[in-house]
Amino acid sequence: MPETSSTRRDPGHPKSRSDMGADLVISVGDLAGHLETERKFSGIRDVSLRVGDSTVKGPMAVTGVVVGTVDGVQANFRVSANARLTCVRCLTEWEEQLESEGLQHFSVTPDEDGYAIVDKEIDVGGIATDELALSIPATPVCREDCKGLCPICGTDLNSDPCDGHGEDPGSPFAVLKDLFDS
Repeated sequence: MPETSSTRRDPGHPKSRSDMGADLVISVGDLAGHLETERKFSGIRDVSLRVGDSTVKGPMAVTGVVVGTVDGVQANFRVSANARLTCVRCLTEWEEQLESEGLQHFSVTPDEDGYAIVDKEIDVGGIATDELALSIPATPVCREDCKGLCPICGTDLNSDPCDGHGEDPGSPFAVLKDLFDS
């Protein structure tokens, strides 16, 4: 039997709506089925996300509006949080503000992700967390022209140009060099 909860539950997640950030659980009984009726909302929820070496841990801010539709409500929202990113080229770490916008339709029938109107309420925190996770770059780069690390000695080529390490004696192309030197 399908779960009718508005959020997917992980072992580390709260067990009930009262345990969640109540400011992101929105009463929509008076909006559902009433076209163009709307309610603004905002709230904060602590999150802990990881994509590769990049993490978001701490408060996630969400603002938006819920609008009534024929068969439910639609939440339009903006989510933001600080992320700790690691460059995939040079391993430099930095903090950056991530922002994303989302749109989710809620009805009494759960969608494929389990989001639905439950007891005349919706939990925008779950879908906002999903949107924030999708905004974490899979391959963050500290800057477009990042030169990365020297594959031989590991020197950061952005701050200290490597003068080279001579020819690799184990190279299969070392024999070809003699052809061009003669």
